[in-house]
Amino acid sequence: MPILHTVEEVDAWLEAAGWHLGRDVGEEASSAIAAVVERYRSYGVDIEPSEPALAFIREHAFLRAVIDTAPENSAVFTPHLVFKGDAEEISELAVALGVRLFPVGYDTYDGSTLLMDETGRIFFSHHTGAYYLGPEKYEALMSLMSGAMEDAENCFVRPPGS
Repeated sequence: MPILHTVEEVDAWLEAAGWHLGRDVGEEASSAIAAVVERYRSYGVDIEPSEPALAFIREHAFLRAVIDTAPENSAVFTPHLVFKGDAEEISELAVALGVRLFPVGYDTYDGSTLLMDETGRIFFSHHTGAYYLGPEKYEALMSLMSGAMEDAENCFVRPPGS
């Protein structure tokens, strides 16, 4: 998959995965949200989607967009807990950022989680650290596809663990 540079290129990439303007998966999205909330809770972490996260999930849930030329390397836009240890790491990231975070997708290559905060900013929790992708969907997906990610520490309001 080429690097995405424009809104139109992002839309075309998502359209290839089944997205269309006005898409709303409603009840299916609600079920996916309830399942991931319960899964996080089973690991002692309470999460709740913000309005921007709910809107994103309703519009994009269950899409699988190929990240590069290998179809097994995809972005899956579904709330999910990939690894049980991620729940605590994501909770700590939310505290450091001073916001609620909610998983809105993951990548199938590393099992890294896409997270959205209350303002619509998107972060990427990767085994190498946490990254800020952008203030909204388009910029964030362009960053994801180009690998141009900023360290999430630049967005911290307080040090982790404080």
